[in-house]
Amino acid sequence: SRRSDSDSDFHKMSEAKEVTLKYYAAMSCSGCSGAITRILKKIDGVTDISCDLEKKEVIVKGNVDEKDITAKLMKWSKASSKEVKLLKE
Repeated sequence: SRRSDSDSDFHKMSEAKEVTLKYYAAMSCSGCSGAITRILKKIDGVTDISCDLEKKEVIVKGNVDEKDITAKLMKWSKASSKEVKLLKE
């Protein structure tokens, strides 16, 4: 029997691997880091969130899509008028 393309696409999706994403976020206080943590905790698949106020870095780990995390952080960025960008390792 032949496998259809949709079967292999489904198989790829079910094998999501854990990723680590690092962002620059212009956080100025614990209110900023708290808001980011609350936003990201709501996303399915997130296993760990680390906010470093001094370095202005947010590290997100989990079986997640980079686009979903980036979209949520950009929404916070727009609401708070603070810069956010993905840092490539």
